[in-house]
Amino acid sequence: MTPTRGADQGTETGLRSREPFRSAAESAGPIFVVGAPRSGTTLLRVILSSHSRLYIPPESDFIPRLFLRRARAPMTAALAERNLRIVLGNRRFLREWHAPPPDPAAFVASLPELTPAAFLDALYGAYAAEHGALRWGDKSPIYTNYVGLLAEIFPNAKFVHLIRDGRDAALSALRAYRDRFYVDIYWAARSWKRRVLAARRAGAGLAPGRYFEMRYEELTTEPEGTLRRVCRFLGEPYEATMCEQHELGQELLRPHGRHAAVRQPLRPNSGKWRREMPLADQTLFQSVAGDLLLELGYEQAVVGRMTVYERTRYARLATKYHVLEGGRRVLQAFGVFHPH
Repeated sequence: MTPTRGADQGTETGLRSREPFRSAAESAGPIFVVGAPRSGTTLLRVILSSHSRLYIPPESDFIPRLFLRRARAPMTAALAERNLRIVLGNRRFLREWHAPPPDPAAFVASLPELTPAAFLDALYGAYAAEHGALRWGDKSPIYTNYVGLLAEIFPNAKFVHLIRDGRDAALSALRAYRDRFYVDIYWAARSWKRRVLAARRAGAGLAPGRYFEMRYEELTTEPEGTLRRVCRFLGEPYEATMCEQHELGQELLRPHGRHAAVRQPLRPNSGKWRREMPLADQTLFQSVAGDLLLELGYEQAVVGRMTVYERTRYARLATKYHVLEGGRRVLQAFGVFHPH
């Protein structure tokens, strides 16, 4: 059981109590945190997990892989066991799983029905219960493209979309993923725009009360007010420990990893692009995603017309992006790559 401070935990030590886990059908439904890479979704995941009733594991990515075309389709027991073995092979997902991994046959036999919803609810429910929580969630940047799938599996799920100025997200991505050959400023701009638009479009198609859009900038400058609004959307009471996420972050995250900043107290962390992004990159980013920046109300940089060099660079990086994306789609169609 993970020690966590809460607003009213019912114990002098502040530990979460081990109340019986309620299924998604009995609770207010699962919570899915979505957002473009480096937009603060890990920060929000730890903030929500600092609430006494909630727990969100490390990102999993496996739901589209297992259920992309079978959102409601019943499974055989053999397929359900196979799916669980795939999940148990995900070391990142199991990083905070404290108990022995479930036996596939026993896990499947315990399911009330052999559907994706029952499978995932039992799996994530067991994860949440280990951490003393009553309600589970999931977060992954790739889920920006699969809001419809998740909403079909869980008709009572709620979606929190965290949006950050794409230029700050791009700066963070270029540093965090600098060892990946496909990462450059064009990729960062296209990826941000594609994922933000995908989540917004899917969210607009959901019933009222299922999709909530929030800004990273507000979360880090006005955390309490922002989190009170999130809690109202989720139907949960606000707890002050949510603004002390660094305490749980220090337990869950490595001090020198990509998410080390989540181990620190909340503080404003916006507008770095003005000081640290080269003007040529600002120009290219706005050429790719300036319309979405404007739509979202983000400040536009004052940039001139592209020089010949900048146009040539744009064309080169765009060609690289489209060639790699085309190849990825082909390999994904043949099952070499998983959905992303």
